[in-house]
This record gives sequence, C-alpha cells and structure tokens, in this order.
Amino acid sequence: MRDELLIPVEGQMAEVEKIFEAHLKSDVPLVTQAARYVTQNGGKRIRPAIFLLSAALAGQRHERLPYLAAAIELVHTASLLHDDVVDNANLRRGKPSAKVKWGNHISILVGDFLWCKASEFFINYGSDRLSRVVTKAITSITEGEILEITKLNDLTIDEGTYQKIIEGKTAALFGICGQGAAIIQNLSERFETALQEFAFNLGVAFQLTDDVLDYISDDDNLGKESGADLREGKLTLPLIISLKRCGPDETRIIRESFLTGQISKDQFKNIVDIVHRREGIPETAMLARQYADKAKACLDVFKPSIERDALMGLADYTIERRA
Repeated sequence: MRDELLIPVEGQMAEVEKIFEAHLKSDVPLVTQAARYVTQNGGKRIRPAIFLLSAALAGQRHERLPYLAAAIELVHTASLLHDDVVDNANLRRGKPSAKVKWGNHISILVGDFLWCKASEFFINYGSDRLSRVVTKAITSITEGEILEITKLNDLTIDEGTYQKIIEGKTAALFGICGQGAAIIQNLSERFETALQEFAFNLGVAFQLTDDVLDYISDDDNLGKESGADLREGKLTLPLIISLKRCGPDETRIIRESFLTGQISKDQFKNIVDIVHRREGIPETAMLARQYADKAKACLDVFKPSIERDALMGLADYTIERRA
C-alpha cells in the first residue's frame, strides 16, 4: 500500500503492530510462534487502514481505535488460516502458508486462537452493537465461503451467484471497517450508512481486482500461486464472463480441464488465452473500477479533509495494485 495514504493514521497503524506483538502470546510456544508468523507475514493492512481513516473522519481519536483495528485484521487473518486448509494453499503473501509449516490441525487451531483474541478486543474496546454487527459479518463470511465450496467446478455458475459469494466472503468484513468506525464514533445513521457502503463497495472492487490478478500476475508479484483459484476449481468472474461467449471447442477445453482434477500448466495457459480472447479480464477490471467509483461517491456527504482524500486514494489503490 502507498505510504502516503496512511499519513493521517500512521501513528495508529504503528500501534496496531505493537498490539500484535504484545497480545499474541500463549503459554504454548507454538501458538505464539504461529500467530506471530501469520500476522507479521506481510499483508496490506487495508482493513485496519479503512477503519482508522473512517474513524478519523469524525475528528475524534482515542486509544481504543488501534485495538479495534487490530481485531478486524485478526478476523481477516483467522479466515485466511482456515481458507488455506480448505483450499490446500501452499503460499500466503509470498511465503509458505501456516498449513505448510505446521499442518492443517495447527493452522485451524491458531485461526481459532486469533478469532478469540479478536473477540476479546471487541468486547473490551468496542460496544454491544459493534459486537453484533461483527458477528453478523463473520456469519456472512462463513456463508460466502460455504456457497463458494458448493459451486466448485460448476460451469453453470452465473454472475448473480458469484456476486453473493464475494459480498459474503470479502465485502462483508470490508463493510464493518466503515460501519464499525461510525458506530464507535457514535455517528448518525446518515454517516454510518455512507461509511458502510463506501467500505462494502470497496470490498467488492478489491475482490474483483484479485480475480483479475489471479490470471495476469506471476507468483512473486501475487504472493500466492497464480491461477490458484482456477486450480482449486473456483470459477471467478473473468471465466464466468468468458464462458458465456465461448464457442463449443473453447467450452470443451475448459470443461475437460476441470474434469482432470489437476489442471496442468498447459491447460491453465489455454484457459488464460480463452479468458483474454473473450475479454473476461478487461470486463472484470471495468466492473472493479465501477465499484471503486461507487465507493468514492459515498464519501460525498463528508466535508473535504486529508482523511477523506486518503480513503479516496485507497479506492484507487485497490484497483490499480498489482499484488
């Protein structure tokens, strides 16, 4: 993430890192080791940045905010630990996943440990209402992941179903970053809705950009295996769009690739060529831009400020990034 976007909250972002260092400890050394590995293993920290910048729009800064920003990042990180087990992922943020280093059991249980730490922060530094909306978001994340699993290798999946998946698994937690900031700052419904919708739309744009990057980035830039979604049987929007435009031979190539259970490099290249040819990538990128612009429009209710400018910049960064 561009450092200049974080200038208004750089002190609080540094506090988030200190909170991880101070609180992710256990009497069981492996828990401490694994928890610190996954929280210090890179990461854009875009969710805590959105939360802290959104809170700063209200002009009130207090010591609770970094703890709540840390809690949101822990929810996200815990979900990644579980995802890596479900998806059998070997790379996370360019390094071996926790699943590879310690196995499925430890990865799942450390994810549970992070869930608990996040809950502790929400209870101690948040409010009853914030806890309720966070719980609702975590429910949406779970449902989105399960819906995605039910649609693995399903070439009949449509845009509407895929929209439900990304709204659940990605956009719901983004939405909490905006709405949670409004709740903790006791903003009126008008401003709470604006921040929630800003962050939610940004989450959709973020996921759509990830979908594009999965086809066009290499492993080093992406931080995970390129084409990972495809190899896991996930049909994301670039392929969903392309399938509607494919001829019989192209459809057969895609269908038979999924039937093998292990997509080879040649098969992956053939599918990428089809997706490029049928313009699934530029159409997905264009939709991501539309959601980013929609997010930015939600901030019109706020007066100009460096915090609002930073959030606008985050919206642009979300779709312009290459990792």
